[in-house]
Amino acid sequence: MAKDHPTGNSGLYRAFLQLKTPEECYRFLQDVCSYSELSAMEQRYNIAELLADKRIYTEIMDKTGASSAIISRVSRVLSADDSVLRALLEAEKKAAD
Repeated sequence: MAKDHPTGNSGLYRAFLQLKTPEECYRFLQDVCSYSELSAMEQRYNIAELLADKRIYTEIMDKTGASSAIISRVSRVLSADDSVLRALLEAEKKAAD
């Protein structure tokens, strides 16, 4: 396996599927990620939620502390036809309604 590029074939992805609660997921991510990596992932997810809620960049920057470049990247991910992140956010919103 190449050191510089994830393959998607690691046991890491199967491990995620075994997690049953948000607390378990959080603790697992604490085990495998640095504080900054976990913070970056949470920030990007928060940005995605705000973008899905049609918030403007300046408001997202104020709320999350993210740069416009990061917000733009998350926006591009959400715009992709095969965006799993967008599908998850839509499903979460439906469940909340």
